[in-house]
Amino acid sequence: MTYPIKMEANGHIYPINTDYRYALACFKAINDPTITERERYYAIQTILLGENVLEEDEKVLQEKIPIYLRCGKEENTSQDEIDMDYFQDEALIRTSIKQVYHGLDITKEYLHWYEFNELISGLTEECLLNKVRDLRNYDLSEETDEKRKRKISEAQQRVALKIETPKTTEEKEIDKFWNNILGGED
Repeated sequence: MTYPIKMEANGHIYPINTDYRYALACFKAINDPTITERERYYAIQTILLGENVLEEDEKVLQEKIPIYLRCGKEENTSQDEIDMDYFQDEALIRTSIKQVYHGLDITKEYLHWYEFNELISGLTEECLLNKVRDLRNYDLSEETDEKRKRKISEAQQRVALKIETPKTTEEKEIDKFWNNILGGED
């Protein structure tokens, strides 16, 4: 399969930083609550395409970049289907890829973002990551043994994804108030 290595906008060609680590850096920017939407977009654009993007191309690229980060998919996966997090599960991903792909060390290899995701999709049921994903998705309502149900529930809590909900404006104001009182940062 041929993976995308460039983006075109208004006849201008931009090489993409295609290694999976660049895409993960983009996701860090996407989830950074300390920057504005505008800063977020420019951070992602710069990480993926470099600093020489023409202003006239930004609108086109703004539509193409999210599709690239979704590995060519037009639509995003809904939140209720998410059972893995690239950052929280980083060690599980590395270990599982080594386990399934005969010692492949992704920390030492160049991997295109699309290929990285294909490797994750191709992991076997026996690998550590997929065992954790199965546990996260296990339906406790079908479990009749209360002792077993409690043990599974406790295990699910240990491996649960830590979903950070963005703070409301009121929560941010309260944090700012306490930081000012306690001598913290604004």
